[in-house]
Amino acid sequence: MQLDLGGVYYEMAIRAHVNNDVLVGKAAEMQRVDAELRRVEEVLESGGSGANRCPSCEALHAPGAAFCSQCGTALTDPPSGPGP
Repeated sequence: MQLDLGGVYYEMAIRAHVNNDVLVGKAAEMQRVDAELRRVEEVLESGGSGANRCPSCEALHAPGAAFCSQCGTALTDPPSGPGP
């Protein structure tokens, strides 16, 4: 992402049309991804404690995932609603 930001700035600079809104948006996206990576590193360093784990194989999964990426086990119950 840093390379992309540098490339965007370079292209804008050589065309003498620097758009700060675009650069700020790219930088904000980099900050969001960086914060997410820090959270992942914290989970990995803690051994995954407090993380979502598959009840079948114990693999880590994202919050709200429907199926385990390792074994395919359904991770959420289907919503209960009125029957047909």
